[in-house]
Amino acid sequence: MQLLALIGAAFLVYWVLTHLGFVFGLIFAFAKFIILALGALVILGIVMQMISGKKDAENTDQKTAEDPIDEPPADRTWFEVLGVSEFASPDDIKRAYRDLIRQYHPDKVGAMGEKIRELAMRETQLINAAFQEARLSRGF
Repeated sequence: MQLLALIGAAFLVYWVLTHLGFVFGLIFAFAKFIILALGALVILGIVMQMISGKKDAENTDQKTAEDPIDEPPADRTWFEVLGVSEFASPDDIKRAYRDLIRQYHPDKVGAMGEKIRELAMRETQLINAAFQEARLSRGF
């Protein structure tokens, strides 16, 4: 009787180890496949990003007639940027600043595309710098 129990226990251990090994083997084989597939997707994504980056770099170097966005001249004075007279009152300067910020703030054009947002960001920075220069030069 003890010999049958010992043989049964040995067979049970053998069966569990062989089947668990098979199950773990499948799991590891599947995990290897997933890791390889994810690695391939990452590499493909990097390659696609590099290709699109080259295309974007080529497109930004070429100015076309359809491109409505022109860089504002950097040598404009604060009163030219704000659209006021050089001798405008502080209230007129503040009013012009608020009107321009309302028009060009990036939050206002958030849904209009990346180029428009970039233009709005640059213009807002230019307007803010002009207003700060006006405040410093006029003392308000």
